[in-house]
Amino acid sequence: MNYSIKRTNCRSDEYDSYIEKHVENVRKAWVQFMRPVILELYPELITTIEYNLDNHDASKYAEEEYDGYCNWFYPSKACPKNQFLYDRAWLHHQKFNPHHWQYWVIITDEGQIHPIDMPVEYIVEMLCDWHSFTGVDPNSTAYAWYTQHRNSMHLSENTIKLVEELIEYLKEPIT
Repeated sequence: MNYSIKRTNCRSDEYDSYIEKHVENVRKAWVQFMRPVILELYPELITTIEYNLDNHDASKYAEEEYDGYCNWFYPSKACPKNQFLYDRAWLHHQKFNPHHWQYWVIITDEGQIHPIDMPVEYIVEMLCDWHSFTGVDPNSTAYAWYTQHRNSMHLSENTIKLVEELIEYLKEPIT
């Protein structure tokens, strides 16, 4: 995806660098940990997952997300944090990127939260996304993150089963 954005934050170079490093670390998590497992369990998904990873978080460059995120994480005097813009950016990101579990949650007209099964390829990308943060903090593994947050996530039973099977491979930091 090719997004043209209007950069209004004077710290956009720092944010762009963060995105590039994050995507690089997602790829490292894939190559070092998940690719060998998926090659054995789901070899037919390798091409799809690698395509997804090549486009990982591309929407962060979209107008709907860029300034909201950039100003939140890299605020400046001219571009301070803005809760409304950040919330809109995060909502767009969740609903535009199927590697986020929130993409697979339906809120019914009655207000009930109903998770639906995530396809394997997006579960793998989600786990690599979580694990990428070991590139900044070696203790921030996908396994540790999931252990801490699993009770606040809305995942289907099938999704939980697969996450818990695959997350076992994500206990060591990327190198």
